[in-house]
Amino acid sequence: MYPSQTVEEFFARETKIPIKFDRNVLGLGNLIGKDKTKEILKDQIYELPFYIAEELIIKEIATLQLPKMFGNDVINALKVTPIDINLRNYCPQFYTFASYYVLLWQDVINREYQRYGDERQHQLDSTKIQEFLDILKRSKIDRAVEIMNRAKRFFEDHNDFLERLDDEEKRMFEEQRQVCEETYVDYTKLCTL
Repeated sequence: MYPSQTVEEFFARETKIPIKFDRNVLGLGNLIGKDKTKEILKDQIYELPFYIAEELIIKEIATLQLPKMFGNDVINALKVTPIDINLRNYCPQFYTFASYYVLLWQDVINREYQRYGDERQHQLDSTKIQEFLDILKRSKIDRAVEIMNRAKRFFEDHNDFLERLDDEEKRMFEEQRQVCEETYVDYTKLCTL
């Protein structure tokens, strides 16, 4: 773990993403559970922890693929009903991981632009990233508002809601709940005095 990393950031880097190998790689197969041969063949797709996939992509051994957690169904749900989607099912550190993924994605498109100089493609890719970031930002804000509202409601059961939150959101709920409990005044008791 890097000295400045939080636990959430560390675990987010452990999240697996799919990558497509651009060439044959000797000696890597046994490290990713491929026991028949120690060679990874070109054009095969494997899911590896982000920190390993990132290095393979940076060294141009593999190509970044879209993880299922950022597929159309998840993105559409984040656009329409962000509060209802269970982010924990996709990644316990969903938003932290998304930020790492976007940085890598941006790096990949910048490298391709430097190599090929295709301004139009670079603009299209940059627009996709911006749209993705806008969806994440809007959904995170909507979810944060709901978290703050629910933290104030002491006499309701929030277990189902809490199960849908990622780790950062759960921490936000707990901190807000603590603040609300410290400042709570039961006005019904004051009226009877």
